[in-house]
Amino acid sequence: MDRSIIAPEILPKIEDLSRLIGDRIGLDFPRRKWDMLQRVVEELAVELKFVGPQPLLEELLYSPLSETRLNLLISRLTVGETYFLRDKNVFTSLRNHILPALIERKGSERRLDLWCAASSTGEEPYSIAMLLDEKKALLNNWQINISASDINLEVIEKAKQGVYSRWSLRATPDDVSHRYFTEIGDNRFLLDRHIREMVSFYQLNLAQKEFVMPGLTGRLADIIFCRNVLIYFSAELQARVIKRLVSLLQPGGWLLVSPSELGIVNDPELVTVRFPGVIVHQKIDGFKTDSTSTKRPPRKFDKRSSLESFVDESLAGVTPISAGAHKKISVPTHPRLQSSCFWGKTQPATGLAKEPLGDGKVQISLKEILSRVEELFQREVYSEVIDLIPEVIDPSSREEPEYGQVMAYKARSLANQGELGAASTCAELAVAADKVNPFFYYFSATIARERADFERALTFYRQALFLDADFVMAHFSLGTLLRQMERKGAARYLRNVIAIIEPLEADAVLPHAEGLSVGRLLEIARSLAG
Repeated sequence: MDRSIIAPEILPKIEDLSRLIGDRIGLDFPRRKWDMLQRVVEELAVELKFVGPQPLLEELLYSPLSETRLNLLISRLTVGETYFLRDKNVFTSLRNHILPALIERKGSERRLDLWCAASSTGEEPYSIAMLLDEKKALLNNWQINISASDINLEVIEKAKQGVYSRWSLRATPDDVSHRYFTEIGDNRFLLDRHIREMVSFYQLNLAQKEFVMPGLTGRLADIIFCRNVLIYFSAELQARVIKRLVSLLQPGGWLLVSPSELGIVNDPELVTVRFPGVIVHQKIDGFKTDSTSTKRPPRKFDKRSSLESFVDESLAGVTPISAGAHKKISVPTHPRLQSSCFWGKTQPATGLAKEPLGDGKVQISLKEILSRVEELFQREVYSEVIDLIPEVIDPSSREEPEYGQVMAYKARSLANQGELGAASTCAELAVAADKVNPFFYYFSATIARERADFERALTFYRQALFLDADFVMAHFSLGTLLRQMERKGAARYLRNVIAIIEPLEADAVLPHAEGLSVGRLLEIARSLAG
């Protein structure tokens, strides 16, 4: 994999630089990533007007590494792609479960300390600030401290400015963006001053031994966000950072990492807590919350505030099998819609065309019910979707093109309610109705994976890829599942992901990827492919 190294004499210097970066910054650059490291050095040499990469390498290696040079390296070796309200399930759990428990627990102290340990350009800590601003009536006269840190000084300065593009607001509801942002021209939006003032930013290198929570020296955090940074570290540094973060948590405090990092977290002081669609960790102190660390809760989604209604970006299949992460399941929109009917024992929901047939059955237009189901599903009224579709359906209607889509929506709604057995049955009915639809196999695999039926999930993923060899998320999910099962072939499917999406624009959003951008998926696939 060293084919991109220009000259043999550069190879040992690249190796030395990778070791230096690991020691100073904590970023893990094994041999398979040296070509990327070389590209960064080449680009930096041009920018700094060196005659080539060799003189720059010599300066980096043999001269004292100045903070300026270090920050230039960091800015190019770390990926800061993020956006506001990233990962709906995390913020829903924060709002509905974690914060209420903390507010009740700390009512006498009236103080909350939160820390984003890899804050990038600020979207995450500012999202937390907006959420707390919604709860200001409950937090009147409380002292709220939100610290945000990152190793990259460049992104910290950008975060302090509080100016963002529309792309950073792509998952933010309109009323939330109108409440907290002011358009200032050139597709730029300024975050309100009172939200900016709720967050304090600091530069911090997590590779340093015995680091402390910036701005709150001597205090312990109630919540620590450390998402999408541990994947860059070596296994040894990952363990050290996690141990240090746990030591900086209050007893009963919470540690939140990304789905792709759940398998990294293994500390005896932490218990795994599952909320709908997300897994978090809590430091043991003996008090209980309204969730459980021993079994999955049913998927119940109450009506949400607009702040919670943003697009989910959960990563299908990255968490370890032992964690049993719970994910929502994507259902594609099928283009073929024709008039048809099916038979039901019960009356349909109000507003559907219906005609009593005299024997207790009801004739319903499949096209109309599919339209209604789509509307209900978008509103996340999953129980109504389930109720709308009768238990008994006339077998003759199963030949109609709408039938597969109807069963797919029922399957996803059942899954989101925690009824995975019934969801699996409906998903397989969707597959039987349209045997050449790769997307039906894909979400059948996702349900099987949720049920820990991993062999069946592998079969469904492979069937999806047989029908569509360029199905990116099927490659990714199959690769991550094989990786979790410690089976051969995982890297091949992850490299397929890289090959398919590398030519695409980094900001493009992939189909069936829950809002995940090309750049973010490329970053994750590269980190896992080795």
